[in-house]
Amino acid sequence: MLTAAPLMKELELEKTVRIKLDEELARCLGEARYQQWFAGKCRWYLSDGKLTVVPTNLFAAQWIRGKLMLELQHSAAAVLRQQVTVEVATPAATPRPEAAADAGVAAPQPPPSDSARPPVGVRGLNPKYLLEDFVAGPSNQMAFRAAVQVAEATENGFNPLFIHGRCGLGKTHLLQGICRRFGQAFPQKRWLYLTGEQFTNEFVEAIRQNKTTQFRRRLRQSDLLVIDDIHFFTRKQATQEEFLHTFNQVDGAGRRIVLASDCAPGQIASIMDALQSRFVSGMVARIDPPDLPTRLEILRRCALRLQRSASDSILMHVAQSPAASVRELEGLLLQVLAGMDVAEQSGGKADGTAAVIAQQVRSRSGAARVISPEHIMATVAAYFGLAATDLRGDRRSQVVAGARAIAIYLMRQHSHLSFPEIGRVLGDRNHSTAVAANQRVETRLTTGWLLRWVAADGPHHEALGNAIANLTSRLHQAQAA
Repeated sequence: MLTAAPLMKELELEKTVRIKLDEELARCLGEARYQQWFAGKCRWYLSDGKLTVVPTNLFAAQWIRGKLMLELQHSAAAVLRQQVTVEVATPAATPRPEAAADAGVAAPQPPPSDSARPPVGVRGLNPKYLLEDFVAGPSNQMAFRAAVQVAEATENGFNPLFIHGRCGLGKTHLLQGICRRFGQAFPQKRWLYLTGEQFTNEFVEAIRQNKTTQFRRRLRQSDLLVIDDIHFFTRKQATQEEFLHTFNQVDGAGRRIVLASDCAPGQIASIMDALQSRFVSGMVARIDPPDLPTRLEILRRCALRLQRSASDSILMHVAQSPAASVRELEGLLLQVLAGMDVAEQSGGKADGTAAVIAQQVRSRSGAARVISPEHIMATVAAYFGLAATDLRGDRRSQVVAGARAIAIYLMRQHSHLSFPEIGRVLGDRNHSTAVAANQRVETRLTTGWLLRWVAADGPHHEALGNAIANLTSRLHQAQAA
């Protein structure tokens, strides 16, 4: 096992070379994975054709060694312009002898054995919810970074961590990922993951069997207490009072608490003021729906996990679907892949054309998501600082024509109108005009087309894909309101 024995200071990689290596790693791995594993988190040494990377902790060293060596070797060769041997050193400050013995494991994905920590936690976790598999982006970056700090017991000064966001955006993934990372980094410590419903049911059962002492001891002696769906405590006065005392005990002992809810602390109905004040006393992090690049990365990782290949065209169409959550997005990809399998077995092309895949996405998204063309036009016009009448009129400026084409594309995606019907809605235009505009948007989506426009609040520039993702989110948020 390679260890980070005292390395001479003069062997440390030069700053300029390190910056170039960081840039190459970010390009090779993608910004999310680079930020997660390398950004400011490693020391680098070069000597006699050997590049040594020293991560900040044992878990990171194991993961990089087992999962990211090919990308690391490629990046090093590209920057140093020579073939080098790349080694990942285990940090010198290894937590425990037992943990050090595991350093030779190539991929630390499986959790430690039940004997290393309370069995109840292991039984409560989904094996696919790992922090290293969480796709971080602008919509969830704060929550993800806070989760990593808690899992690695970083001295962050906040307690509790309260994560909130709509259903299906990754809250449970983060919470369970925290538990696994914490258990791997500190196998001698106790952690516990419960949903709000499990907490309530176990509390009621403890009262019924006269075992409240055992129930309280199990929760309050945890070094990390994680409660998912805390909004389940709504209108449950006795449960709230019990959790308040549990919170005070765990927090007072300097132990970690992580909570999650579908809504912000102040929006949880019928919850005690004392609990609300404690929920907001630490870090409150919100998760929003992912933007287009994050949706694409989620789909790529999902396909990789399924050991399936999917073209960029297919992933783009699924990413642009009305799916409002990560869970729905992944389910949609599964349905499209299944449709491809059926087509292949029937003698057709597995990949299919972009138009066929788009139709599969629309048909699997459900009729409940039909949106009126008037609402689409109003939303698109407002986004670009225009009036809906501009889209129906004869103005052909670049901004108006671009907004009109986007409105046509969104109508085709979400209103189920035919091209002749779309043409009539947009000022009795010929259906061929609508067809051409829709095709133009589809083509530009695959090339990263950049939009530029000036509105009342100043100039704007944005990738076409991001604009459509934002518009889609606004359309569905208004529909759900």
